[in-house]
Amino acid sequence: MLEQLKEEVTSCGTSFGEVGRLRLVGAVSRIAGQFLLIFTIVLFVFAFLSFGAVAAIHAMSAVMPVWGAALIMGGVYVVLIIIAIACRKPLFIHPFIKLMNKETATEEELALKTMEAEHKAEIQYIRLESRVENATRELSLYANLISRVWAWLKGKKG
Repeated sequence: MLEQLKEEVTSCGTSFGEVGRLRLVGAVSRIAGQFLLIFTIVLFVFAFLSFGAVAAIHAMSAVMPVWGAALIMGGVYVVLIIIAIACRKPLFIHPFIKLMNKETATEEELALKTMEAEHKAEIQYIRLESRVENATRELSLYANLISRVWAWLKGKKG
């Protein structure tokens, strides 16, 4: 009985550990995704200001006014930033989830796995609780039985 109780406690702890690990993966992937999104936007801005913009504006100034060439380049980089924001989950968050947890690739799969692990942990907790309750009831029964036998023996002697 104690060995079975020990197994239940171990499996319950494992289930709660799995829930914690999956929640940590979700939080870290969201944070890392946001960081990479900001980092990408900053890189696009730097690229706009330095290499691409100057070269493209200079090349287009041969056939149009310089201000028109500058507006075209600004529009191109604004479109790139919008694409990066719109595609942040498949570009940034999902790869981190996949990197940190080999079994899941998307936030939806991670949420399902987390719910599964939480359910398993709850079941383990309920099983453990019932085992402890049964063990307590059994010990109480044996203690009560021994005290009655003792009282009966004491009553026969006296």
